[in-house]
Amino acid sequence: MSPAGQIGEDLMPIWSAQFTAEELHVVVAEAAHAGLPVAAHAHGTEGIRSAVEAGVTTIEHCTWIDQDGFRLIEDVVDEIAAKGIHVCPAASPDWRGFAQRFGAERAETMFGGLRSMRERGVSLITGTDAGVSSAVFDDFVSSLEFFAHLGCTPPEIVDLATQRTAEALGLTDTGTLIPGHRADLLVVRGDPLRDLQALRAVRLVMAAGRVHR
Repeated sequence: MSPAGQIGEDLMPIWSAQFTAEELHVVVAEAAHAGLPVAAHAHGTEGIRSAVEAGVTTIEHCTWIDQDGFRLIEDVVDEIAAKGIHVCPAASPDWRGFAQRFGAERAETMFGGLRSMRERGVSLITGTDAGVSSAVFDDFVSSLEFFAHLGCTPPEIVDLATQRTAEALGLTDTGTLIPGHRADLLVVRGDPLRDLQALRAVRLVMAAGRVHR
């Protein structure tokens, strides 16, 4: 895993692994004994490789940054898919601005890695980097638009943001509208299966059957 996303003091390079593969094996084993998943915050290639070897549940970012640029390892990508490890790009709502600041060519290389993982069968899930610079809490639709940039269709994106992400997090009573689930609903004006912008026209939010205004 990478060192705290370069937030804090005495920072290591973002590509540097903070934990050894052996340490991650211990973390995953102890979490399993407690019935808990393990999420690995990993930007660096070596951290990603170690997290996959240890069998974590999810990898956040998974950007394949190496000392000399980017280094995606296809065998490790295939192992991610085979093990059913979910990857959350943690796309900021300001991902377009990030691409401009980071450099269009470098950003597209990074985004291309995620696109390649999707094409090789890796399960992507939704989430944001909300709380860090330029990553706000109240523009989730812009984060979802990142998945369209990767090639996902609106129906795929809605599925990612509901059922598939809930399943990845072990939330068995939400994500789909079926008898026995929590009745978590977002009612919008328009059809998000055709146009994600419909998600901006919120008419009603219901959590566990209770309407929130």
